[in-house]
Formats: sequence, structure tokens, C-alpha cells
Amino acid sequence: MIKTGEFRLGNYLMHKTGVRILTVPCTFQHFELMAKDGGKDLFPVVLSPAILEKAGFIENKKYALLPESREFVFVLPVMGSGDVSMKAYVKNNKECFARVMTNNVPLSNNFYHLHQLQNAYFSLTGDELPIKL
Repeated sequence: MIKTGEFRLGNYLMHKTGVRILTVPCTFQHFELMAKDGGKDLFPVVLSPAILEKAGFIENKKYALLPESREFVFVLPVMGSGDVSMKAYVKNNKECFARVMTNNVPLSNNFYHLHQLQNAYFSLTGDELPIKL
């Protein structure tokens, strides 16, 4: 199940159709499904290292906790005096999450799904996150 209030047009989600589960951009038809049955066949895309790399994140090869855990960095094109970036981490249990940072201080809670990453990027830059799954 998904939290319908978190999705925008174009956010990626997983749609179960019969025996297949497809990763697709959210459309008006998906919003109709969410309104009709709560989106019981729609699921969020969980962050993973492969998705982070497709979104333009770069792995920090000098991360202190390698190889048990991994860190990925995406510098945001945001005007301001600080260093604004999104950092994502893969913990030793393979759990993956990201957060918005400024000058290495967290600005957001952790988020675990691709649509949350897309929404954070959009809210900070006004542009869509360039990702193609």
C-alpha cells in the first residue's frame, strides 16, 4: 500500500497488474485507482544502490564504514551560501535511506522511497529529478 498524499504526477511507483509488477511513472489513472480502492495494487519503489546511481548519486569510496555500509552523494544545484546535498546510505543490513543535508547537517528526516527522493529534489530545485528506470 502507498500513502496517496505523497505522490505527484511523474513519481515512480510499482503497479501490480495480474502477475506482473511494473515500475511506472504515476499518471491520472493511478490517482483514480488510489481514490477507488486505496491503491491496493500500487506500491512505492524502495531505494537501492542501483536506483541511486540511476538518479545521479555518486558513491563515496572514502566512506569510513566501507565495506559494511555505503554512502552516496548528490550535490544539489541550489543557490545559497551552504553546501546543499542529498546523501544516501546503505546500512549493513541492506536498508537504504536518504536525507537532505546542508554543510553535512541533516535538514530532513530519512526517506526510504524513490517518490520521496523525487519530491525532495523537486521542492528544493523546482525541477524533476532526472532518472530513467
